[in-house]
Amino acid sequence: MKKLRIFASAILLMVCAVMPAVAQEAQEEQEYEYTFNPHWFLQGQVGAQHTLGEISFIDLTAPNIQLGGGYEFSPSLAARLSVNFWKSRAGISKEFAPDHEDYKWDWNYVAPSLDLMVDLTNLIGGFNPERKVGAGLFAGIGANYTFSNSKAENAKARLVENYKTVYDSNVDVSDEVMEYVEDRRSLFWPFRFGGFFDWHLNDNWAINLELQANTLSDQYNSKKTWNTDWYFNGLVGVKYCFGPTNDKQPKEKMIPESEAANYAPACDPIEKTDTVVVKEPVEVFKPSLYEEIYYEINKDKISGNEKYKIRRIIEFMNENPEATIEISGHADKATGTAEYNKKLSQRRADNVAQALKDAGIEESRITVSYHGSEDNIYQGEDMKLNRVSICTAK
Repeated sequence: MKKLRIFASAILLMVCAVMPAVAQEAQEEQEYEYTFNPHWFLQGQVGAQHTLGEISFIDLTAPNIQLGGGYEFSPSLAARLSVNFWKSRAGISKEFAPDHEDYKWDWNYVAPSLDLMVDLTNLIGGFNPERKVGAGLFAGIGANYTFSNSKAENAKARLVENYKTVYDSNVDVSDEVMEYVEDRRSLFWPFRFGGFFDWHLNDNWAINLELQANTLSDQYNSKKTWNTDWYFNGLVGVKYCFGPTNDKQPKEKMIPESEAANYAPACDPIEKTDTVVVKEPVEVFKPSLYEEIYYEINKDKISGNEKYKIRRIIEFMNENPEATIEISGHADKATGTAEYNKKLSQRRADNVAQALKDAGIEESRITVSYHGSEDNIYQGEDMKLNRVSICTAK
């Protein structure tokens, strides 16, 4: 029996030794949940434009630039106002020319457009800012103002002259392929659609690839073809999103009931002894909450990654109307003077207190103190942990 008791004790000691490693592994596998924050964004892109026509692909391709900005209302829906501009090209194949040479011309344009954008990745797969790749579709309407079309006029004059020379006649081609040169208007109303692909570098920056198809009236390229004109843009650039685009907070991990016993604290074997039950006064349980809200260097605003702690404090204060909270602001002594750090820690603590008051917590339940860099606990690489507001509610 004695050997059996020794064996059982050894097993329990092994379990006690393994439990911290199990707990650490569970912590490392911590998952997070995210809340989307509506935000503004800017885009800058460069690329090339190709207009439909019968001459070579290169001769119908021109440089292209697009600048834009918009607002993301939700993870999958955004609106954008953009300006696309530079150059368009057109031409007549030598097969249709009397001198058997290609006729080529180009002109400049500016095309503002309002687009509705749908992020299919978030729409289908759900919002996840840890996802590096995003893709979607867009459609929009706008205007296209053209200018500097003199090269088309020169091409028509040359075409007319060559008809006279080759055929020895006054053939007028104005009713044929280049009728629109003289009476061509400068303002068009294009409809466009396309797709986009984003590679997210972080929460604010992304590399952007975009393909567009634009359709306009038959007069756009100065040629009469009895159908609408098309041009296609291929663009690559960067996208910047303003502010914290999401709030991040730890997700509570649910332990399956079948595994719950594995996480129960192990204890030493209890020997059966005669005990005397002594009644002691029952203490009333008083709930409490402790939170540390961290800041970037020289910052006093509560970051998006720390806002979930504020929400947790507000929930606790609302659920415990008798509770009060003490907020203590701090700064690290490795940066800044003692006087500056005192003011910085005060702003940090005051901002937390203001967030609670904005949520309806009575000022009488809030106590604020600030200590600058006087009470630094952490040193070396952990010095940044002293940039903190310590909140104790009970």
